[in-house]
Amino acid sequence: MMEQLKTAGGTDVYRLTPARCNIFVVSRYNRHILVDTGISFDRSRIESALSRKGILPEAVVLTHTHFDHAGNAAWLAREYGAEIIVQYAEGEFLAAGDTPIPSGTDNFTKGLSGIGKRVPLVFKYEPCLGDHVFVTTFDLNRYGLDGYVIHTPGHCEGQSAVIIENEIAIVGDSMIGIYPGKIFPPFADDTKELLRSWQKLLDTGCQTFLPGHGNKITREALEAEYRKRNKN
Repeated sequence: MMEQLKTAGGTDVYRLTPARCNIFVVSRYNRHILVDTGISFDRSRIESALSRKGILPEAVVLTHTHFDHAGNAAWLAREYGAEIIVQYAEGEFLAAGDTPIPSGTDNFTKGLSGIGKRVPLVFKYEPCLGDHVFVTTFDLNRYGLDGYVIHTPGHCEGQSAVIIENEIAIVGDSMIGIYPGKIFPPFADDTKELLRSWQKLLDTGCQTFLPGHGNKITREALEAEYRKRNKN
């Protein structure tokens, strides 16, 4: 169970419900946004959790538009009136409901990626238009939050992260928290760009990093892996 986090400024950050990817709620003064949306098979579980917790999302930030993160974006926009926030490089993929499978970062995941690219129909999802398409940063102040979204490419070209009060970063698939001590993502289109994005994330001063899959990652763990990868 992922714990509920609270910033010094009173913002709550927690996982909405178990799903194929982590869907996070960011709340302050009874205003809410979601970060990522899961796949369509998770929809009833998401709907139940939103109803049970009394959450009406004003917006959805997509860390990127792979099918397991953007699969319910169109539904959330339609049913809840949530505004969709997405980085420019991902906007066209979101509108098509079809995002390229990323490359693997080791021999095993390279093989999986190759298989996935031969069966692309499996990874399509309901198309959706972005309401706010940004290039480098997007301010979340309009939703009553002290936070912003930044472009952190590497996993894919339009990968982004949500930074809350420079304390908590919700990082999508820029890192992974499934296996202790192994935070480097199994899939990334550009590993050198990914490490530059890790530096950008460290530069925010955040102490906690919440990945799209698995549990939270500490700043110490990220710094250690960053140093090791740069040496190599």
